Amino acid sequence: MNTTAKSILVWLVIALLPTVPAAGLPVVPAAGAERSRGEPLEPVYFQKIKIDGFWKPHFKRLTEKWIPHCIKQMEPDGEGRELLNFFHAANKLKGGHGKFTGRPWSDAYIYNTIEAVCLALAIDAAGDEDLAKAQELLRTKMNEWIPIILAAQCDDGYIHSFHVVNEYPRYRNVAWHEFYVQGYFLEMGVAHYRSTGGSDRRLYDAAVRCADQLCAWFGPAPKRVWIHGHAGMGLALCRLARLVDEVEGPGQGDKYFRLAKFLLDTRHTVEEYRTPYGQSHRPVVEMTDAVGHAVRATYFYTAMADLAMLARADDYLTAVDRIWANAIHRKHYITGGVGASHRGEAFSDDFDLHNDGYCESCSGCGMTFWADRMHRVHGNARHIDVQERTLYNNILGSIELSGENFFYQNPLGSEKARTAWHGCPCCVGNIPRALLALKDLMYALDADKETLYVSHFVASEGSIAEVGGTSLRIRQETDYPWSGIVKISLAPEKEAKFTLRIRIPDRTESNLYTATPKLDGKFTVRINGTAESPPLRNGYVSLDRVWRRGDVVELTLPMDVHRVHCDDRVAANRGRVALIRGPITYNVENVDHDRDVRDLILPPGAPLKAVWKPTLLGGVMAIEGQAVVQTDDGPQPTKLIAVPNHVRLNRGGWSQVWITEDPKEAVTAREGL
Repeated sequence: MNTTAKSILVWLVIALLPTVPAAGLPVVPAAGAERSRGEPLEPVYFQKIKIDGFWKPHFKRLTEKWIPHCIKQMEPDGEGRELLNFFHAANKLKGGHGKFTGRPWSDAYIYNTIEAVCLALAIDAAGDEDLAKAQELLRTKMNEWIPIILAAQCDDGYIHSFHVVNEYPRYRNVAWHEFYVQGYFLEMGVAHYRSTGGSDRRLYDAAVRCADQLCAWFGPAPKRVWIHGHAGMGLALCRLARLVDEVEGPGQGDKYFRLAKFLLDTRHTVEEYRTPYGQSHRPVVEMTDAVGHAVRATYFYTAMADLAMLARADDYLTAVDRIWANAIHRKHYITGGVGASHRGEAFSDDFDLHNDGYCESCSGCGMTFWADRMHRVHGNARHIDVQERTLYNNILGSIELSGENFFYQNPLGSEKARTAWHGCPCCVGNIPRALLALKDLMYALDADKETLYVSHFVASEGSIAEVGGTSLRIRQETDYPWSGIVKISLAPEKEAKFTLRIRIPDRTESNLYTATPKLDGKFTVRINGTAESPPLRNGYVSLDRVWRRGDVVELTLPMDVHRVHCDDRVAANRGRVALIRGPITYNVENVDHDRDVRDLILPPGAPLKAVWKPTLLGGVMAIEGQAVVQTDDGPQPTKLIAVPNHVRLNRGGWSQVWITEDPKEAVTAREGL
């Protein structure tokens, strides 16, 4: 069955699902009402890829330091000891005794960490002995953990150690998050199958059994409706369904799509659980704003985009487009963070972007998942711009350079240090799995595999199974984001005609922010040394030609220092300026200045320059300039040094993004920071 036929079949199957009407609007459009958009894009997954440049030390830190740190903390002698619950659940299933410790949803941390291990093992050590050793230790540990996890799974596929150990009835209390945990279990199974190329099906088969028991319990009458708390199950079922279609054949994953859609369609139908906090306040197709718990929300909206894509339903797509516009253009921080409110870890009101905003690391992860699905359905580079901003700042900055401490929250003004663990360490495995997944976000293919999208610029080399009817070895050589030069070398197995689409970033992906100087159109493209003037559409330049081994495309992007001003409706940033360069947002820190940076004033027009600092914070491109400080004798000049947001707060002291530019307009120096 070809791709188009398969998509039509999936659409027909989902279109026949029972639905809950929303104010007279059908959840799925009638035949003939499909959106006039192309087939969705599919990511290029790499089972093995070489990573160099900017991302290599970060991936090394995750593999050699952070993931082992998480494993140590979750084992029986660690601070969290989450793994113990699986031993106790297995004992209970055998008729023995057990005691549960921790939070009801703590199994999820184990599953996220294993997914992170799977992704870390795909990085080619390429002669790096320390990295190879760390990978072997992770592989060994994962293979120790897998039997322990599987021993805690019930015969019918159900798994949730909190319920098994305590002998509680299933699916009775939404606050115990069975769906949240089992959703991560399904995602772990998908990641492990892809990591092993299908040679090890243990976790995949376990995920299918788990999903099958969910399908047996939930759905149209006489099955149950379940208004689960944390909305991670929808995107997990969609991930599993796609893989099942690949492994077992087209259509075999449809029941998982059907369940995901049923869960979304019925989420608003039980009055006692209707709440914006849980994205259950109204029918999906009537939603307009990003609301509620920011992690739950970004996961929920990811599932909306998934099902809009697969059902080809205009009402779902229109709704998720509306919500995206609200989230990005009214509620999105310049660091890529979302979820300003400390009350409920939630989205706040439009334009309420105070600089002590919550910005949970997990909500940043959710933004990258959501951006990925929006890009797949629209093929628009602006969704990748958002994803890039979040990856390079909000998520990457959550891990300390030591590799053994992390931020749960990511405010834009703070002096708090990272911590080794947390009372609810939901982010610890989510952070590395989101960052390491960059290897599978770099490229995407259209349905016919005739167009290859280059979405992220990462020094790397790997093989793509099919583009334009042939296999392709592709290499990127770049110092991005420190440099704007990206050299892409192509080595198709045989000459082939296909389109190469390369993203041209827009550095102000949110309408909240205005950057100067304007750099529109200031990029160059060369093919084998010859300048080209390719068309630019949806943020991508298109190069359509017959490609041969040895062809080289060189992209040069402008990397000027930008001054960024915020929409005046954001009270916290009136009279202030932020600095960005490429995808990197910058912070000023007390440790680099002889006075409190909250007292600095950066006048309009003050010159700024990017300066490479090889010994600062592991090697960074800093921004230097001259600020002033107000004294009794009038304004006095003082130096200004800004460092990338992702290396902030590694040396103690106060750190902030937004700098006073106009003291008359800005709130007092320490207010809102």
